[in-house]
Amino acid sequence: DLQDYVATRWYRAPELCGSFFTKYSPAIDTWSIGCIFAEILTGKPLFPGKNVVQQLDMMTDFLGSPSPEIISRIRNEKARRYLSSMRKKLPVPFSEKFPKADPAAVKLLQKLLAFDPKDRPTAEEALADPYFNGLAKVEREPSCQPISKMEFEFERRKFTREDIKELIFREILEYHPQLLKDYTNGSEKTNFLYPRFLP
Repeated sequence: DLQDYVATRWYRAPELCGSFFTKYSPAIDTWSIGCIFAEILTGKPLFPGKNVVQQLDMMTDFLGSPSPEIISRIRNEKARRYLSSMRKKLPVPFSEKFPKADPAAVKLLQKLLAFDPKDRPTAEEALADPYFNGLAKVEREPSCQPISKMEFEFERRKFTREDIKELIFREILEYHPQLLKDYTNGSEKTNFLYPRFLP
């Protein structure tokens, strides 16, 4: 499982800030999209916390205190205690926070930035939101299975400088199929000659 340090702090979902729930889920990415969307609407980050505690404070200052039901589902006891001990905060209306934004955008943003991950829409649900009427084309936006962990296997390997050059070179060649074919067959006609450490 991915850890809570993976995401850039300002775009981290509340559950990452406090290791609240057990799994890294697509709802975490939905939250990040909401933060980016809010930044597009205002021109500045929504939650520019300097540390995790300040980050949670900024979230609850805007969204209000999470309900006892949400707090009870948090797996991290320290985070549960912290949120339970916070002074009770009322949410700031989204329309007040984003007065110049299209009301449809504000409604979508409110869904994306739900404190509880189970209340956030999936990517498909977000794209089906009325805000995207006339823009979204379902046939061009197919859903797919989550990316296999094998796709990230390279992050666990140790690479030399030459290995990295080779990987970058091969990535460039992906956009030039004939050169890639020549290179993998050993008959490349390029100025780049890197050791072939990959099959």
